[in-house]
Amino acid sequence: MTKCKRKHPLYSILLAVLLVALAVMVTACDEGEVEVEGALMVPDDFSTIQEAIDAAVDGDEIVVRPGRYSERINFDGKNITVRSEDPDDPEVVSETIIDAGGVDSAVAFKNGESEAAVLSGFTITGGSGSMEILEFEIEGEIQEVPSLYGGGIIVLNDSSPTITKNVLADNVAERGGGILSYGSSPVIEGNKIRNNLSTGGGGGVFLANSQAALTGNDITNNSAGRSGGAIAISGEGNEPSVIDGNTISDNKAENGGAFSIFEANPAITNNIVINNTANNIGGGFYLISSSSLITGNDISDNRAGPAGGGLAISFGSSPELEDNLIIGNEAESGGGFIINVNSSPRIEDNTISDNRARIGGGFLINDGSEPAITGNMITENQAERNGAAMFVQDSAPTIDGNTFRNNEARRDGGGIYALMDAVLTLNNNIFENNRASTGGAVHTSEGASLEVAEENTFEGNVPDDIYEE
Repeated sequence: MTKCKRKHPLYSILLAVLLVALAVMVTACDEGEVEVEGALMVPDDFSTIQEAIDAAVDGDEIVVRPGRYSERINFDGKNITVRSEDPDDPEVVSETIIDAGGVDSAVAFKNGESEAAVLSGFTITGGSGSMEILEFEIEGEIQEVPSLYGGGIIVLNDSSPTITKNVLADNVAERGGGILSYGSSPVIEGNKIRNNLSTGGGGGVFLANSQAALTGNDITNNSAGRSGGAIAISGEGNEPSVIDGNTISDNKAENGGAFSIFEANPAITNNIVINNTANNIGGGFYLISSSSLITGNDISDNRAGPAGGGLAISFGSSPELEDNLIIGNEAESGGGFIINVNSSPRIEDNTISDNRARIGGGFLINDGSEPAITGNMITENQAERNGAAMFVQDSAPTIDGNTFRNNEARRDGGGIYALMDAVLTLNNNIFENNRASTGGAVHTSEGASLEVAEENTFEGNVPDDIYEE
């Protein structure tokens, strides 16, 4: 009779532990990389990202291991997710690279992709733009404009992808060095867009005839040969684009070091716009025929050459500027901003402080403009010559309920300097401790007219409150 040996109880426990350990080993690669259940893996399953996209169907997820992928990818109308292993880990993002190698756009959305087409967690570099012929309205006529568009990413044909948590760096194009959106509605959120170059407009981002959401991005050190070092916006989609909660710094262009906005009316809210430079006009913003909403932004330490250190509001523009900090900007004229050429903005409840210029330290108004300037704190601005807080020429601003305090001009008009067909209407303002050679609060030269309501308050202005030639 054969005897059966009973197994020790620990045997079953040890066997179970061993099986679990083997299962973990089977599902992990040699470097500890864990498979993502149900995902198409690159390079495990496909050697290139494009091969995985070609094999995918709507709803699929493609996960890409760290590495440099020397290719250009096109979503081909598929609503899929293409992501790195961990888009929230900056090290993984920096090591998962799509490198276009100086040929074409690195990533393309050209076939009506929806917001379910997601690109996340990559460093995108080496793009040089796609040759496209797109239509723009120029001087009232629709014209076809062939150009290299969208160095890093191009979005066309009513596409609305989600572009999030990427780094776009060292891409170039004629328009849209980092990203170009034309006639589309992308969501561009939480990206770092830096060191991109456009020879024309939009060093970082170019939005044309689009309805985009650009939120929570860091857009820095981009440049444009003509306009919009960080962002250029031209025309609109069905609704205005929304630019919210971004940090926009150290960008440069000929006009509009940070923003160039042409015949478009985006909502620009709660951004930090700091230390941008324009060789010509508009260190922070350059607006042409625009009625943008610009509210809750920090517009500080921007610089321009001739005019508009913080903003240049020009050519029939009528934006609303409300609750912004406009501080420490510089230009030859209009240190904080310039309003010119028949523009009628509403300037309300802003802090306009410590801006500097040769004339119009705080701001300058000219060429038939009629702004409404209400409820602002206008303090500690400086002018090398005239109009420390405000310089007005050939324009008719309404100036109501503002505080002018501690502004200083080396020559005339510590608070306001007006000349040549300027028409000033002052209601309910406070002028305190402003300084100049003449007209500590207000100086009007021959040809300017001044209406001062009784509700205005004057105190401590040096050498006098009002001087009229």
